[in-house]
Amino acid sequence: MGYQSKTKDELIKELKKLHKDYVSLNASYEKYISDRKLSESELQESEERYRLLFENSGEAILLTNPDGSVYSVNPEACRVFGWSEEEICKIGRAGTVDSEDPRLKQALIERNKSGKFRGELTHLKKDGTRFPGEITSITFKDRSGNERTSIIIRDNSERKLADEKVRNSEAEYRSLFENSIMAISQAYPDGKFFRINKAYATMYGYPDTGTMLKELSGNAQNLYSNPDDRKRVLAGLEENDTMSPSEFELIRRNGEKFWALVGVKRVRDNTGKPLYLQAEHIDITNLKRVENERYLAALYSRNLLEASLDPLVTISKNGKITDVNRSTEEITGINRNKLIGTDFADYFTEPTKARKGYKIVFSKGIVNDYPLTIFHISGRKIDVLYNATLYKNEEGEVLGVFAAARDITERKKIEEELRTSKELLEKLNAHLNEVREDERSKIALNLHDDFGQRLTALNLDLAWLKSRMGVQSTGVKKKLEEMSLMINESIDSIRELSSFLRPAILYELGLVPAFEWQLKKFENQSGIKCHFNCKPKEFQIEDDISLILYRILQESLTNILRHSEASEVVIDLGTTKMNIKLTIKDNGKGIEEEKISSPESMGITGIIERIRSVNGKISIKGIKDKGTVLEISIPLTKIKG
Repeated sequence: MGYQSKTKDELIKELKKLHKDYVSLNASYEKYISDRKLSESELQESEERYRLLFENSGEAILLTNPDGSVYSVNPEACRVFGWSEEEICKIGRAGTVDSEDPRLKQALIERNKSGKFRGELTHLKKDGTRFPGEITSITFKDRSGNERTSIIIRDNSERKLADEKVRNSEAEYRSLFENSIMAISQAYPDGKFFRINKAYATMYGYPDTGTMLKELSGNAQNLYSNPDDRKRVLAGLEENDTMSPSEFELIRRNGEKFWALVGVKRVRDNTGKPLYLQAEHIDITNLKRVENERYLAALYSRNLLEASLDPLVTISKNGKITDVNRSTEEITGINRNKLIGTDFADYFTEPTKARKGYKIVFSKGIVNDYPLTIFHISGRKIDVLYNATLYKNEEGEVLGVFAAARDITERKKIEEELRTSKELLEKLNAHLNEVREDERSKIALNLHDDFGQRLTALNLDLAWLKSRMGVQSTGVKKKLEEMSLMINESIDSIRELSSFLRPAILYELGLVPAFEWQLKKFENQSGIKCHFNCKPKEFQIEDDISLILYRILQESLTNILRHSEASEVVIDLGTTKMNIKLTIKDNGKGIEEEKISSPESMGITGIIERIRSVNGKISIKGIKDKGTVLEISIPLTKIKG
């Protein structure tokens, strides 16, 4: 009805206004709907973030009611305490805290007063173990306005352990720093000392660290004998934060100079900012003195080696030459630089023998007079005798062989000349023996045939004169009888002398009868009992050997009579397929060892020479108060000369 009273234009105007209001209202509604959806989305997103944070937090979270009962826990809480969510909700907040912790009462007071608490309490696990937990407790209101409490617990066991390790490490570092035998100093980048240890102060001659820090005015440059050395250290640190240990001459408090091995490093913080310089010192004054003494000793030894006329060489375990002296260069004709590193055995005529020689040293520790022949680069050969021993380091480890060679070329030449001279002397001696025996034979024959016959004829003439004299010539007759007796004694002496000079029985009857006759005669003259054993009873040998054995028997019996004080002699004579053997044994006082080889023992020397002339062997042994044994063996088929 109202609309009818209005004009068309008015109605259109109102309709437009209504439409505009509708559009505005619709836009507001849509904005409301959109804002509500956004709020709901943000709320959902916030709730999702909270859920993710709650479930994945690395800290234990408990949600409690005002009465202390737990209505929700996160998985980390279950892991930390060892209980399930249901078990934690059942025992409540009080079940996870050590009720005996004295800090618990104060924590409750603070929470009740301010609605929040932050601190550390001791917590209990399901297995009964305790652990320190950093706790944050906040009281808040939920959507319904109810008070709730969020409790966040962080297990501080590892942090506590780490803190303890840090404290222990710091204590150990300080102990090492203070008690180290190595001198250590720490200075700011500008060179000012702020810490030194006792060893550092002692090294520089100060009574304590405080005195040194005070007197130095903090500047390390005053410690260097050469001020430029300090600059060199700092310059080196500009390129590298560490300076490798180097030798420096330093100054003690009393002005005395000494040498130290110094190492320096620049210490920086995590950002790379320089904090301080740390230096370590080792006093090497005595070490340098010992090194100098060793150097002088080594120089002295080197000079001795170089002055040696004998070639000297050191050999490694694998047979390589490691050092030689000048004499080795001369005997080989090769420079030492070319010799070192080469095989030791390559410079000998018999490399295998040379190699065997130094291996013997490694197995036995020494070798003496080992014969080798060295090649000179010119082709000349030099005979040497090597003496070698092991050489070791201070720890006793074998490093190689030290060998010394003695050039025996001249010695071998002299030995050869002596050998030739000896052979000539032996031949001359044998010849002299033959000549002597020939002369003896001639003298014996002349005595027997000429002088003996003349005496016999003279004796016959005296007998003829005696037969023609009357009784009145009694005195003359007696004198003739005395002359005849003297002539007969002379004939017997000539016969005996002739037999000694040329034992006719030896040539006419043989060696065995000659031995028996000589022993019987010796027994009758000396009273020394003689026992003669011969196997076989008869044998034929060369006349010169028979004569040598006979003369040896004569000389031995003479020595026994003169020196042995024996009462009995045993003689054994026998033959084998190749040798004739003679043994003469007495029961006297026994010959002394030094007299056997004494040049003054002419009888023994004569026996030895006779044996050598026929390539025989002789052994003489004496036992005190038990006698002497002489054993002789002579080849029957090979006669020397």
